[in-house]
Amino acid sequence: MTVFLGSLGNIRLRRSGANTLQSTIKPADVNVTLDRIGFEGSEANLLTGDRLDLSTSDARGLVCFPSSAWNSATIEKSISAYVNVNQVGGVRFFATFADAVNNVRANEIPVASFAGNGLAITVKVQDKQYNLLGNVNNYTFNTDRDQIDVTTLSDKFKQQYSAGLLSGSGTLDCFFDYTTTGVKETPLFMLQLLHRVELGSQFDCALYIVDKSNDPNVVSIYYEFSAVIVRSGLSVQSQDATHCTLDFVTTGDIALRVGEPFGYILQEDDFRVQFEQSLDFLLQEATD
Repeated sequence: MTVFLGSLGNIRLRRSGANTLQSTIKPADVNVTLDRIGFEGSEANLLTGDRLDLSTSDARGLVCFPSSAWNSATIEKSISAYVNVNQVGGVRFFATFADAVNNVRANEIPVASFAGNGLAITVKVQDKQYNLLGNVNNYTFNTDRDQIDVTTLSDKFKQQYSAGLLSGSGTLDCFFDYTTTGVKETPLFMLQLLHRVELGSQFDCALYIVDKSNDPNVVSIYYEFSAVIVRSGLSVQSQDATHCTLDFVTTGDIALRVGEPFGYILQEDDFRVQFEQSLDFLLQEATD
């Protein structure tokens, strides 16, 4: 029987930001009717579905949220939430990725008006979960190791040191899609990522060669690394679906892994444990 391995792979992305955004929330930036907050830099840097770590050093804490936004029922100086961003940079906050991308207003985190001076904030995009990238046509990934010349005057033949620097690059080819229903990342997000001004175009990626979720009889094999989008392109033809091509380069460690993603708690059937009524996965505590 012929087996087509290409049908068992996919791409999972985890959003991240290489830098932090410094801004200020002024009292006029809070819209309690729409439960949205707008601040300088939000339109150019934040994308729907981002998980933000929002913090302040102000003694008042994040007074732009009511105390009910925290389990402690006390206004704190930091909060983590997924966001839905409108066309003018208005940010609405949610507890889950699915609620954020689908803009489920029944589950939004309320905001609160406040008076006085503006609230200086630090914003960092830092997600904990991988989401499947939808409409992928194909991907390529290349790894290269530099050959370092270590020839000296006493050597008769040219020598190269085998343990050179390892780097990676690749290309993602997707059918263009801009809808954000469901829980999958869309190719539109990857195009938007290139234009993220201050936070950068970095993301964490798992390129699955074989994915157990597609066939329970196989073992997952995948590359795991951090990368940045360096180039994007669109192909629009009247007789064909619109394609987008995205080039990336790795920015850190490159690992070829076998098995399940590191750090997830597994059930007896090897599926990851999920929170009740949530799409977030439980992580193990550190054991070192």
